[in-house]
Amino acid sequence: MRPASFLLLAAIGFMPIPAAAFQDNAVKTLTEELKAHAPGKWDVRVRWRDGQLLASITPWPYQEAFQLWYDTNKLADTLTGLCPKPDEEIWKLIKPDQDVILEPTVGGKSGNDARVSCRKANA
Repeated sequence: MRPASFLLLAAIGFMPIPAAAFQDNAVKTLTEELKAHAPGKWDVRVRWRDGQLLASITPWPYQEAFQLWYDTNKLADTLTGLCPKPDEEIWKLIKPDQDVILEPTVGGKSGNDARVSCRKANA
């Protein structure tokens, strides 16, 4: 092997893992953690939004979703209960200034006012 080829292979081997790979892993990890704790019929959709992990949570069936939607205390308690605990893997995959935000979604409408910051919930 020529020295130039060796140097090229060595440089490729030491390239940092792209940030996108960490972000995708964080989305996957949070999705799995939330689905493990949410009731089986509930829908969970996780994505990056404004530098934070935003999880839209849709309770099913609709009757249950609407009951939660209109009982704001129970909704807040339910979402807070779904927050990843401080020792869960997701916190190792995001930066200290990033958060996991849980947002209820019912009938295609999101409850921005009912969002729960999991960092604050765990504090």
